Amino acid sequence: MEFRSRSDTYSVRFMGRLRIQLLLILLLFFGKNVLFSQTPAVPEESEDVHKKNAAALDKEYYEYYFRTIPNVDALEKAKLEYNLIRSFKLELRRREPSLSPDYLKQIKAANIRYERVGADSIWMRGIRNQMQHIRFQEYMYIVIYDKYFLYISYEINPSRYVMEPYQVQLIFQKENPFFIKLPDP
Repeated sequence: MEFRSRSDTYSVRFMGRLRIQLLLILLLFFGKNVLFSQTPAVPEESEDVHKKNAAALDKEYYEYYFRTIPNVDALEKAKLEYNLIRSFKLELRRREPSLSPDYLKQIKAANIRYERVGADSIWMRGIRNQMQHIRFQEYMYIVIYDKYFLYISYEINPSRYVMEPYQVQLIFQKENPFFIKLPDP
């Protein structure tokens, strides 16, 4: 058994570290030369590829955007019809409690006719002569269903929001096409 001094163990450790450090330095030096010796193939072409890809991506994005954009007109029409039908049913229920619930269920967007009217329209001139208490708003509609004619006005656009009307008035009720009965004021 051989006895080693403390200085021998330090020199062995030092030499081991030195070998590892030299090996790492050589690997880094030669690895760097190997990595940088390969020149990239024409950087101008890669820029063109990125430009082409960017144009293709832009086109794809805009095509996707226009395919998935919501149909605002259909949504606004649905909200308007919902507001008009809801107000129409509530007014009929209030004015004529004898109506059956089945009759009210039959009132749908396909069955009614409605029109937005202005203060100078033929409808509104006739209504103004009969009922002076009606205040004109920007959003006024006439709803016609079966024998009922209804005036509905809103303070803001009813095709944008589900809301309560400003004023609802059952204008007149036809018993038959040749007879018109105006309601009492």
